[in-house]
Amino acid sequence: MTKPLRWGIIGSGRINRRFVGGLKRTDHQLKIIGSRDRQRGETAAAEYGAERAGRYEDVLSASDIDVVYVCPANSLHASWTIRAAEAGKHVLCEKPMAPTVAECHEMVAACQHHGVHLVEAFMYRYHPAWQKIRAIVDSGALGELRLLHAHFSFNMPSGPNIRLQPELGGGAIQDVGCYCVNVARWFLGEPNRVRGIALDRRGVGVDTHAAATLEFPSGALAQVSCSFDTTGFQSVEILGDRGRLELQPSFLITDQASLRIVDAAGEHVEPVPVADSYTEEILAMARLIHEGIPSLTPGIDAVRTQAVIAAWLGKEG
Repeated sequence: MTKPLRWGIIGSGRINRRFVGGLKRTDHQLKIIGSRDRQRGETAAAEYGAERAGRYEDVLSASDIDVVYVCPANSLHASWTIRAAEAGKHVLCEKPMAPTVAECHEMVAACQHHGVHLVEAFMYRYHPAWQKIRAIVDSGALGELRLLHAHFSFNMPSGPNIRLQPELGGGAIQDVGCYCVNVARWFLGEPNRVRGIALDRRGVGVDTHAAATLEFPSGALAQVSCSFDTTGFQSVEILGDRGRLELQPSFLITDQASLRIVDAAGEHVEPVPVADSYTEEILAMARLIHEGIPSLTPGIDAVRTQAVIAAWLGKEG
């Protein structure tokens, strides 16, 4: 059995609820939660069952920490990941790993230099439903892939939110559109052309409603979209010249998820295994650290996702 890891968390936001829920399904240990606000950190530590609370710096200086989950605002991911690497800690960094290509490169270089592992927390890839989909595609059951549709949206309530602040790396594309880009790249490779639209429907300085088309060297196309301004919906559909499949919901997978397949055998619905993506991601992190088994979402992969997002937003990266 793989040796349990001792975890520290940088950031005390609500995203920790799902991650810590996954952590509690393992025998790993949550030692410390770091927060910029002492009271908030202590509240989070009590809620999530951490041994103690502290500042961000206390997480990095702790001698009883093997790996750090970095999950403050997007704009802070790079600096704290680099500092964690300098402290000799392995890093699981919440997506997007960083909102620019340059920062992603810096993070990868720092972790390589200090001999620690860096993984981007696209937890959905670790769910067995996606392993089943990968096997179906690789078997050739769908034929040559021609189209991929990916969508992720939810209706964000009005009011202050770090996702709506440009200085913190906010925006729908970085928050949920990144999933769509990631899954398109996973199955179709690297696009040679990206054409996108990003709208700031709320006048807050970041995109809240966006869509793009990605063209790949094979001739396949991906249509990706995301929004803070529509009802909540997640879907990925993959179409080949001999079949298609669709998973709903596709990224935050529930017990009611549906995997619908149309192939040479006709149309059928496959059972979606019951599993927790965060638990599987955490167990994979341990296998990487202790056994050297490669991650499904290595830090270097974030560079290419951000390159696509930069093109979608009309930036250089």
